[in-house]
Amino acid sequence: MSSPASDGAPPAAPPPPQEQDAQPPPPPEFDTSLFPAPPAFYHRYTDAEANLAPPPNVDWIVQDGSYTVFGETWPVEETTPTLHEMGVPEMFDPNEDRKLSLQSLLRTLILTYTQLLDALLTPPPSLAHPEPTLPTDPERLTEHMRLICINMHYLVNELRPVQARETLKAMMQSQIDLRRRKTAAIKQKCASITAQLAALQAQTAEAANARPPPKSHDRLDPSPAEAAATAAQEALDIFAKLRARAADTVVS
Repeated sequence: MSSPASDGAPPAAPPPPQEQDAQPPPPPEFDTSLFPAPPAFYHRYTDAEANLAPPPNVDWIVQDGSYTVFGETWPVEETTPTLHEMGVPEMFDPNEDRKLSLQSLLRTLILTYTQLLDALLTPPPSLAHPEPTLPTDPERLTEHMRLICINMHYLVNELRPVQARETLKAMMQSQIDLRRRKTAAIKQKCASITAQLAALQAQTAEAANARPPPKSHDRLDPSPAEAAATAAQEALDIFAKLRARAADTVVS
């Protein structure tokens, strides 16, 4: 029995390979090129993949009341949690002044820190010293310091409104002082200009009095001295009005 190849017929072509999704080659273990290729999973974030993925549902976040960012859960409505909600014991008197409580916690923190240093410097127990007199529990002291710091942070957060109110008072007081200094400088300058105009008016009046009376056939035009005196008087009137207006503005 003859085969198809022996009959002179051309051999059958092999079946075409099945189309497969082209996968990017795995990145080398150490890529030292100046422009390294993107990571292998970049094809998951193409436009086609983004269109297939459903958008995040904001209503679910609102219903849950919290969201997660970088592994930490945050509430939708930001509120300051209490020490009881954080599982931290309260180490101060709630009815005491916050400043006194902070000072007391600071002294406790310094004392605990010195005890921690003593505990770290204490040699381990041995036959010569079976029971050391100084504390040798660094973990307990470190945890105690952590709780003290959390309590201090909580008290500082309670003083934020007081700080904001005092900062606003300081800003408003500085603005008032600046306006008062500017008003005083304007008044001083107005007084200086008024004195100069008064001196100029007196000089022009003296010059006008020293001039001989005009003859009947002379022109009745005012002399330069008289014109200067008139201008000085008008300037004095204008400055008087400006000073009165500035005084009304400061009072209001």
